[in-house]
Amino acid sequence: MAVNPIKYLSKDLINKPTPLDVWLQGTIETVGNDILIISDNFGKVKVTKLESADGVVDTKSTYCCIIGVAVNTKGLPEVQATKFIDLSMQPQMKMSWETEVQEAQLLIQGKILPTVK
Repeated sequence: MAVNPIKYLSKDLINKPTPLDVWLQGTIETVGNDILIISDNFGKVKVTKLESADGVVDTKSTYCCIIGVAVNTKGLPEVQATKFIDLSMQPQMKMSWETEVQEAQLLIQGKILPTVK
């Protein structure tokens, strides 16, 4: 189970040490037997363990959030899903995803500080 997932674009998963708790967003391109292929603007990710994930979304062309554990980051990254969220009715989530990931990485690196108003 992904405990503290970090937001990633597909390209940023390549060659990361595994296992790695991840939060991805992308569009479902391919639906198979307990496998999905999702894509963002930068690449693709294979998503497995659908049968044991909460809230599975398995409709082609659906934009969704996937929380899980990256188990392979060589070639086509593979993530074992623990949770799905259908974001197809929230187009702003897709539009802001790249910026959101970049901002989260800067926060983790200590390059920006959160502000409370």
